[in-house]
Amino acid sequence: GRVVGAEALVRSRLPGHGDISPAQFIPLAEESNLIQEIGEWVLKRVCRDYRTWQAEVPKPGRISINLSLKQLRQAEFLTRYRSVFDDAGVSPSNFELEITETTLMTEAGRMVRLLDDLHAMGLHLSIDDFGTGYSSLSYLRKFPMDVLKIDRSFTRDACEDSALLEAIVAMGESLGLVLVPEGIEEPEQADALRALGCRL
Repeated sequence: GRVVGAEALVRSRLPGHGDISPAQFIPLAEESNLIQEIGEWVLKRVCRDYRTWQAEVPKPGRISINLSLKQLRQAEFLTRYRSVFDDAGVSPSNFELEITETTLMTEAGRMVRLLDDLHAMGLHLSIDDFGTGYSSLSYLRKFPMDVLKIDRSFTRDACEDSALLEAIVAMGESLGLVLVPEGIEEPEQADALRALGCRL
C-alpha cells in the first residue's frame, strides 16, 4: 500500500501522429544507434528530476531505468554513466538498472564483469521480464542482481495457475533476490502474489 519506487519510461509523441508506441520506436532507435543518445538523455533527465524530488519528498524511493544490449556494448558506457551521476550530484544507489533476461544471456561472461562494475558503483540491478527468455540457472547465480521482475504473462494467471509462479518465487528467494511481479491490475492478483511471498 506504499509507493516505494517508480520506473522511468520513455514515450514518443509525433506532431500530427500522436503517441508512438515504444514497440515501434525502440527497435528503430536500436537499429540506428540512437538508443545510446536516448538512454543517456533519459538518465540525465531522471537524475535531474530526482534531485528535485529529494528536495520535496523525504524518501522518493528507487527509480528503475531500462538498459538495452546496444548501450551495454558501448566502450565508454561505464565512464559516461558514472559522469552523469557525478554531474547531477545524485547517488547511484537511488537507481536500479533493468536488463532483460535475453540481454543478460547474450554475452553472459562479459555481462558478469560489467554488472560487477555497475554494482560496485552502488547501482541496483534487476532482471526484467523474467520467464520470457532462456536463462542459464548456473549463470543466474553469478550475476550480481538485486531484483527479479516477474513477467506479466505469469502475473496475469496468478489466481488460476500459481505452480510456475511458486517455482519462480522459491528460486528467487533462494538466490536472495527481491521479487517484483509486473502488470498487477486486479486486487485478486495482488492477494495471490502476496500469499506467495511477494511484497512489492
